[in-house]
Amino acid sequence: MSKVKLLLHIVFNTLSRKTTISEEHCDDLYRYIWHYFNENKCVVYRINGVENHVHILVDMHPTLSLSTLIGKLKHDSSMWMKACGLFPYFEGWGREYGAFSVSPTAKDNVVNYIIHQKEHHKRVNYEDEYRRLCEMSGVAFVDDDLT
Repeated sequence: MSKVKLLLHIVFNTLSRKTTISEEHCDDLYRYIWHYFNENKCVVYRINGVENHVHILVDMHPTLSLSTLIGKLKHDSSMWMKACGLFPYFEGWGREYGAFSVSPTAKDNVVNYIIHQKEHHKRVNYEDEYRRLCEMSGVAFVDDDLT
């Protein structure tokens, strides 16, 4: 049997990075996302975010395509958010996403980072955070990444 550990730190933002995820209902969104990944045989370690973006640490099932998985998540969650009435100003997700590989030895650090998103964003804006994540992962960053 093949053995695969594919830890990914996934980040995506709301359309135009508008602040449309209310703190009052963000847990409802996180439960939706958690359920989606579980239904797709992925192990979710942590989900959190702020008003304009979401962070997820997940162990992705090796039979899945990342782009298909995230594309469907963004589509389905967008439809749900617009229909449920809890996110009245939500217009959709941005076009792009980031998925950064995580070493199993760094898993706890990434979980801690995701847990403390609200405190983190009192000091650092999303644009600078995303740029830093790209740089740390060796991924080229361009301003069009933030749609």
